[in-house]
Amino acid sequence: PLGLKVLKGQIHVLERGQLTRLHDLNNDDEADFYENVSNEWGTTGEPHAYDTCLETDAQGRFYFFKTGAGHTPTGGCLLQLAPNTRTPKVFATGFRHANGLSIGPDGTITGSDQEGNWIPATRIDMYHKGGFYGHMLTHHRPKKPATFDPPVCWLPRQMDNSAGGQVWVPDDQWGPLAGHLLHLSFGRCQLMLVLHETVGGQIQGGVVRVGATFLAGAMRGRFSPKDGQLYVCGSDGWLTAAKADGCLQRVRYTGRHVKLPTALKIHANGICITFANPLNQSQAENITNYKIEQWNYRWTGQYGSKEWSVIDPEMEGRDPVAIRTARLLDDQHTVFLQIDDVKPVMQMRIRYDLRAKDGDPVKNELFNTINKIGVPFTGQ
Repeated sequence: PLGLKVLKGQIHVLERGQLTRLHDLNNDDEADFYENVSNEWGTTGEPHAYDTCLETDAQGRFYFFKTGAGHTPTGGCLLQLAPNTRTPKVFATGFRHANGLSIGPDGTITGSDQEGNWIPATRIDMYHKGGFYGHMLTHHRPKKPATFDPPVCWLPRQMDNSAGGQVWVPDDQWGPLAGHLLHLSFGRCQLMLVLHETVGGQIQGGVVRVGATFLAGAMRGRFSPKDGQLYVCGSDGWLTAAKADGCLQRVRYTGRHVKLPTALKIHANGICITFANPLNQSQAENITNYKIEQWNYRWTGQYGSKEWSVIDPEMEGRDPVAIRTARLLDDQHTVFLQIDDVKPVMQMRIRYDLRAKDGDPVKNELFNTINKIGVPFTGQ
């Protein structure tokens, strides 16, 4: 089983090829009857054709991935199963080996897929019905797509070489991170904060490490309704930084200052980064405290992608991005980095080494994707 969900007090388990509801008929806290909710989707004996994740929306509809088995009608698809029905519907296509799914309080569906053939780097997405997310062997369309729905952001191997799931912070928990999306890395055993915006109807954003390193590859996270803290379950098995075979760990918000960015906005003339706490002005306005570089990936059938220059697409490597000025806005939390010729790019890395207003260091790196350019920043 690679999916479990308690819905209306009943345990639902996603097995390979079946969604099962467990019944305790004599109230002894043991399952006596295993009800087949549905098994009407393609299942094969291939080694990587898993059924992963299990989430529900406000209408009680189940969502889960069928990975691999691209030659079957449901292979490489995100499936949706409505209540009191037997046959799931294809919600979105083009997945390689997705292993991470979350449904936010407003119904936003997020997920992540792994670097490999037709997936040039690990990607974090917000899914929409009918979307195609890159894996050409599982597009399931009459005509081959010429492109794909872009992700919220790509992640280089140094940040995440194998993605886990996501979890939304409740609106009343974790101080300045309330309502934000978190991403778990199986490969790096890390917790990341996802910053996203919508420009012209297109989602985009980036991630920054929160600073929590787990004993094993972080797979699933849940906020407890009892103590309001995050519980993370992880395992080991494939190329991770794990120190243990598995873990169940809690991440608590202490109430101390959070030295993390909480918003990222892309403008035609630069980038705005908002931090949780006020910054030291002289440090924030010193352009030598920042370093930005960018690069693209190639969408091909090869496994993953090298890093390719934006300036010269035939040359490998990263391009430095010049910062003309840095200005701390009146709120003391937001820095505007003035940049000439901001353009769409698959991967950008923003490093900063600053000080908070109280003198504490604020140092990290942010990996983001620019799908669309916002309006010029005017100082407001």
